Amino acid sequence: MLFGRIHRNTSTRVLVELRHGSIRQTGRLAGLYWLLSAVAGGYGLSFVRGSVIVAGDAAATAANVTGDEFGYRVAIVGILLGQVLMVFFALAIYRLFRESHRPLATVFLTSVLMSVTIAVVNTFNHFGAILVLSQVEYLRAFTTEQLQAMAMVFLRMSNIGQALLEIFWVPYFAAFGVLALKSGRLPKYCGVMMLAMSAGFAINLVDKFLVPQFHPALFTQIAMSFGALGGIPTILWLMIKGVREVHADSADLVD
Repeated sequence: MLFGRIHRNTSTRVLVELRHGSIRQTGRLAGLYWLLSAVAGGYGLSFVRGSVIVAGDAAATAANVTGDEFGYRVAIVGILLGQVLMVFFALAIYRLFRESHRPLATVFLTSVLMSVTIAVVNTFNHFGAILVLSQVEYLRAFTTEQLQAMAMVFLRMSNIGQALLEIFWVPYFAAFGVLALKSGRLPKYCGVMMLAMSAGFAINLVDKFLVPQFHPALFTQIAMSFGALGGIPTILWLMIKGVREVHADSADLVD
């Protein structure tokens, strides 16, 4: 009987250690996926917005697309790669937090998948700009100025698509923040800042959609700043430490 009890306790400790090791590894993978997604997607978006689109100048914008078409395509691939990595990030986070609060974890996962879907579909607009500037035979019915204007419309539509996917960033960050606070797996700072990110994007979107003529770049910059203050520390915490171990009754791990 004594031997059986010792064997049972030893087996329990081994299972607990394996489980905690798996949880930490999953947390580190989630941080890596999130970092790579932010780098790839951030590069793509910043290239299109900073190096391609010239506000109010369709001709200059078209020249940027055709002048560095390969770089433009690399940016699109970066956006798509970032979204693929976001799927893996979302699945890893869902796995970590589903035991803490399955409904909130489901909200988080669903919100990320919705934003990924819209982001992938939104790349049609980026490819559309290339298409109308490709000088194929069936587009010769349009003048150069008309084609440049259509390319500009596609790129402006991509900005609207970006705003639409950001709608789902609000519940995504809100659910993630509450999960961090309720579970204790992440520092409270991370949870609070992710809730602030959610509120910042909500305010930004309401202003962007309802009163676009009064939507200064400052609003977007503030929302992105909250994103940096909450996202970067959380990514680093996940990559370095994984997630905190929440000790449950070890007897639940064995029959």
